[in-house]
Formats: sequence, structure tokens, C-alpha cells
Amino acid sequence: MLDDPRVVAPELRCVAPLVVNGQLAGPCMLITNGTQSIAVASAEVLRRAGEPLTILTRLDGTKSLPVKAWQMARHAAIGIIELGEGVTFTPEVYPLHLALLSAAVETRGAPAALITLRAVDKKFVREVIGVHVALDDGGGMSDDIWHLATAIDPREPLPDGAPLFAWMPPDPVLGRGSEVIAIAIGIASRGRIELVGLEDAGRALPWAEHTPPPSNELVQIAGEIVKKED
Repeated sequence: MLDDPRVVAPELRCVAPLVVNGQLAGPCMLITNGTQSIAVASAEVLRRAGEPLTILTRLDGTKSLPVKAWQMARHAAIGIIELGEGVTFTPEVYPLHLALLSAAVETRGAPAALITLRAVDKKFVREVIGVHVALDDGGGMSDDIWHLATAIDPREPLPDGAPLFAWMPPDPVLGRGSEVIAIAIGIASRGRIELVGLEDAGRALPWAEHTPPPSNELVQIAGEIVKKED
């Protein structure tokens, strides 16, 4: 299925090239809540990239956004680039709405792929690399559990920092149609691709534009405790 050109969904436009002096440093994923936007990438790719680092918003390199600064997420394998408000994009490169991020690293058996980029004839094109997603508990000797991606075609090299998408089928019970959703970022570690969830992106963009601002702290209870008299 993932070799079928029909799976090149519009949601994949959020995968953009990180470029230094015209050379591809790696992929990143653009995410928005409608008022603000960020980019998410492998922290190691960002650390190694050098300067001047830009995000291309046209795949031929004629439009780009400068990367002025980035910071590590709570999960140190991921870097977050603040893009702020009022950033403009193009039909070729357009951010994914926060609502299309998965809350868990779970494909539920749906077809899944890492989305990366490569240079072809002086422009960049996206590649869809079909993968299997599985759990690894370290052989039972550790409490750590990792989600790993392995290529369906073992000849396919898996890149560092590529976002993982899943093609979810309709769910009649929940009344939901088919969706293409972002699941994780694939991070190169210990000779394999470990999948890191996107909860840090949710913390960076914590609410949509028409909802009340949430609080990440405990809410103070209004009112007083009145002491009863004997």
C-alpha cells in the first residue's frame, strides 16, 4: 500500500527539508495550532547541522525560513524550533494541525511509514518508507520499553529525525473516517530507529485558537474554608 502513489496525502506536506548552504541536513515536521507554529526534528541532526540553518518552504529552495534558535524538548532526543506567529507557508510545505498528532506511539496495526527527503535535480522530494512498528523490552533485563521502526524493505536505509505517519482506517464505532496522523519522530540510537512520541509538541502548542487557555499547574480552588464554631 505504501508504494501506491495515492498514499501521498496532503498531511505529508508538513515534512520539510532542513538545509545548510543548500545541503540537506535532515527532515523536520511543521506543526501548528492555527495561531503559532513550531518545527520538530532530531536534536542530534540540529546539533550537527551548523549554520546558516533554514527550513525550506518550497522544495526547490526558493522560499525558506531561517532557524534562529532551537531548544531540546523534555525528551532530549527531540529539538523544537519556535516559528512564532504570522509565518507564511506554501502549498508545497504546510504545517500539520495539532489535532492530527497521536497521543501515543501506537499504530493499531495500520500501515505506517517514515517520511524523509532526498535531493533530485536541484530540488527535494519526499520519500515514503514503509516500516513495521514493534516493542522492544530490552530482553526483560530493564524496565525501559522502546518502540522501534524497521523497514519493510530491508534495503531501505532509515533516516534520523524522520516523522512516522500511520494511515488509520475508518472507525465506525467512534464515528471517525480514515485519517493520516503523525505518530512519532524516528531517532537513530544504538544502530536502530527508536520512536519518540510527540507529547512535547503538544506542550509547546498546548491549545487551539478557539479554546480557553489551559493551565499546566494545579488550579487553586476559589473560596475559603470556613471554620465551624462549636
